[in-house]
Amino acid sequence: MEVIYLTYGVPSVILTLFFLIFLNRTEFKYSFYRILQCDLIVNVFCFLNGWFSRFSKWSYTAPMMLVVYENFYFAFHLNSFGINFFYNLQSMSVIIMSVHRLSSSEFINANDFWTKYYLPIYIFTVSTFVCFNLTVYLGNWTPRPLRYSEPTKVFVSVAAEGPKSVVWTQIFFWMTLTYFLVILFTNILTIISIKTRYNKNSSSEKTRRMMKSLTIITSINSSIFFIVFIWQSIGKGLMELQSYMATMYLLSDSMTLLLPYMLLVFDRNVRKAMAKVIGGQAACLAKSLGNDSLLIRNTSVINVITTKSV
Repeated sequence: MEVIYLTYGVPSVILTLFFLIFLNRTEFKYSFYRILQCDLIVNVFCFLNGWFSRFSKWSYTAPMMLVVYENFYFAFHLNSFGINFFYNLQSMSVIIMSVHRLSSSEFINANDFWTKYYLPIYIFTVSTFVCFNLTVYLGNWTPRPLRYSEPTKVFVSVAAEGPKSVVWTQIFFWMTLTYFLVILFTNILTIISIKTRYNKNSSSEKTRRMMKSLTIITSINSSIFFIVFIWQSIGKGLMELQSYMATMYLLSDSMTLLLPYMLLVFDRNVRKAMAKVIGGQAACLAKSLGNDSLLIRNTSVINVITTKSV
């Protein structure tokens, strides 16, 4: 399965990194694209943190991770801390995207607000969850770093302390349920607001099209979170642990890596900008080939004239 994960994971991460740079173009001044960039950064770090655990349990890469385990054990602490940290941060990033869509559909000056404050909002969110997750991690409430078992020669998971583990499971469930409900109601309110405000008589076709496409992107991103939440609750009871974990990896990766593809499919501004870039590069290539061809012809003529003169 790891080969399959890498087959779609590596190209998707490359595409994500491409969009991080590409969205800095002048065509993407709207504040939603700044939110998208922040979300893409969170997704990349979340994906890399997840692969630290996968490499530890994959037989082909376990020896490499054993070297890390023996010499840089602190990296395993960072990985264990990052599991809950990035889950919370991803969830909040989805909420921020949803709130952006809702506020943009309700308030005329929302774009100015988000353009000015999107970065402080993300910095505050990251700082809050660093403090929160560091507190619960140092308090041994969450699972501990992977441990290498000498008898079996594999990395094994280590649960938190018994009573604390039970309490943390309940806390995690209620936090996830809160994320779920906030995202759900925010998206419902956004749909109602857009239908009310952006009707055919009150806005241009371009504005309605943009609001629709960006709302679709946010809704799909939110829907994946809903699926992950529901599957976390019922998946373990429907299949064996190994199959359940495989499906959770796929769902987690879809939540992390799908955003660039949604931009390509649903965002007309992105497609137009990419067509412009590709068209410009093609024109430059054609011009270059034309100049090279002309140079070759001129060189051939000179060679012929020189040969005849001799």
